[in-house]
Parts: sequence; structure tokens; C-alpha cells
Amino acid sequence: MNIILYLGIILITGLLAGKLINKVKLPAVTGYLLVGLLLGPSVFNLITAETVTALASINSIALSIIAFSIGGALSLKEIKKCGKSVIVITIAQVLGAYLLVTMTLHYLFGVELHTALIFGAISTATAPAATVMVLREYKAKGPLTSNLLAVVALDDALCVIAFGITMALAKILAGKVSGGVVAMIAAPLWELLGSILLGSVFAVLLLRLASGFKEKPDKMVLALGMIFLQAGLAEFLNLSALLAGMTMGCVAVNLLPRQSEKLFRLVSTVDTPVYVLFFVLAGANLQLDLLTKVGLVGAAYIVSRIIGKVGGATFGAIISKAPAVVRKYLGLGLIPQAGVAIGLTLLVQQGFPEIAGMVTTVILGSVVVYEIIGPFFAKMAIMKAGEAGAARD
Repeated sequence: MNIILYLGIILITGLLAGKLINKVKLPAVTGYLLVGLLLGPSVFNLITAETVTALASINSIALSIIAFSIGGALSLKEIKKCGKSVIVITIAQVLGAYLLVTMTLHYLFGVELHTALIFGAISTATAPAATVMVLREYKAKGPLTSNLLAVVALDDALCVIAFGITMALAKILAGKVSGGVVAMIAAPLWELLGSILLGSVFAVLLLRLASGFKEKPDKMVLALGMIFLQAGLAEFLNLSALLAGMTMGCVAVNLLPRQSEKLFRLVSTVDTPVYVLFFVLAGANLQLDLLTKVGLVGAAYIVSRIIGKVGGATFGAIISKAPAVVRKYLGLGLIPQAGVAIGLTLLVQQGFPEIAGMVTTVILGSVVVYEIIGPFFAKMAIMKAGEAGAARD
């Protein structure tokens, strides 16, 4: 079949799956993932592996829009309302996952320390796409939603730093230091600072150029063009497109709140079809056979990461005296894991080819679990917090 026919099938089946899954009180994103899984190579193979590869650019397009939208939620005015709890919770849940995964794999399952540390660093990554989609679908608004969006955005910045430092430490422990420790630490710092600089520059450019257009369609085309241009440049420069996009949205919303708010609304009018394509293809990319290969180490990784994320977020919320709904439920929104974690496995293949097979299998297998159960727990959190539908009201 040709690509256009595939796109039509994906959009229609995704839409129907989302509506059907809503009937059993589950978020639409779960339906998108499940129908993708059924249509993909793991089940009916209607969407072949070659097709998934051919449509891979949709992932970058969707993630760039998602990153920009998340950044737009990081208004300093709103963050101040959340207080110091956002920073404390972010650090606590990163440390919770990192330490618990590392110690569980090393001390209970005998995984070598440098390998366990790498697993710990990867476990800190949280996939924002599924969580953001659930929040949008149920029109959530309130202290839990504000804190969750901020934590998800800040999480990836800390993940990049933690992984870079961990890879340097792991190479020392494995006796394979090359290029010096300073050089190895400098690489993730460049990725972090370079991404922030790129996003900031594009935010300023977007706001300046947008002021010269009056018609809404023109502004929408400009906004999407700048988002895609920024994401493409980030990939070309080996920076984090996700972090650069978040920075772009964050700087824009804080420099000119009213003007940028109009741009965010315009972008949101066209992003739903892209999200449906993204999640159905993500489901098609899930490989069920990996679940049989992850074994005890994989199961331990999955369970210890969930406990570390939820426990760390809860602990951070308690010590920072966050609102009760944040203390109880924020951790449930941090379970999904996908793109960033998969990207980090590629770096493991470069630095530690001897353990890359095990790391990749465990991470990809766990992604199958996290992406299916994650949206359900995110929905549970906003429902129990009473924030579903608040944005509509």
C-alpha cells in the first residue's frame, strides 16, 4: 500500500479506537497505542516495520509540537504558584528512580555496578507525550496538573545531565576511559546548554516575526514552521530536540504571555491528527516478543522504576509541603517512558557495545509495559484529584 493509504487507515482506526476505549473509561491514547499494536508487526502486520520506518519523521514532528506545548506550560507566574515544590519533586523523583533501580539490579540481581548505573540513569527519563495527551483529553486543570507539567518538563533536563555523568563514571568503573573525564562530562553539558540556547533564540525570533502577521492562519504557519525548523536544527547539531522545544515554549510564554498564548492556541488546533498518527505508530513499534526476553532483570527494572518514581515524587511533595493532591497523585503521572529512554540506548550501543544487547532489550520491553499502563495511571491521578474537566469549566 502507498503511504497516503496508510495515513488514512491510521487516522480512522486511531479515531475509532480512541472512542471505543473511552467506553470502558480509559484514555484515548491507550486506544491509539493498542490499535497500533494490533495493526503492527507484532500482531496482524498490516502496518509493516518498513512502513513504521518510512513514517518515522512523524515522531519528530509530534514530539516537537509536544515539547513546545509543555514549555508553554512553564510560565514563571504559574511555577511560582506551585512554589519550590516543583524543583524538589523533580529532583526527588529522579533520585528515587536512579538509586532504587541501580541498587535493586546490582545488589539483588548481581548486575555489574557500571551496568546497573546505566540502567539507573535511563530510568530517570519520563515520556511527556502520553501524560500530556491524557491531561488535554480530560481538560485537566489545577495544582496537580500544573505541578505535573512542570515536573515532566524539568525531568528531561535532569535526565540528560544524569546520563552524561553516569556514562563517564561507568567508563571509569569498567576501565575504559578515553578522552578524559572532563571531555565526557562536557558532552552532556553541551547538549543541555546548547539546547537551551537554541530554544531561546527561536523563541525570540518567533515572537518578533509573529508581530508582523495579522491573520491567524499566517501566524499558525509561522509557528509550526519555526517549531519544525528548531527541531530539525537541534537534531542536526546533536542537541536535544525535546529540550530545545521546551525551552522555546518556556521562553516565549514568559517573554510575551498574551502574544504567545495566541500562538499556543493556534498550534493546538492542528496538533490532534499528528498526535493520533504518533501514538498509533508508537503502538505499531512496540514488540510483544521482547516481553518474553526481558526476564527477571527486566521485571526488576520495571517495578523498581515505578516505585522509585512514585515514591520519590511523594517524598519530594511531602518535604516541600506541596498540596495534598500533589502528594497523593503526582507520581502516577510519571510512569510513561519511551522516546528519550530509547534514544539513550543508542548512546549505550556506542559506549558499551558489550552490554548494549541486554540494555536495549530491557528498555524496549519495559517501554511496551509503561506506554500501555502509563496513560491509565495518569487518568487515575487527575480523576482522583478532581481536576478532570476543570479547564472546560
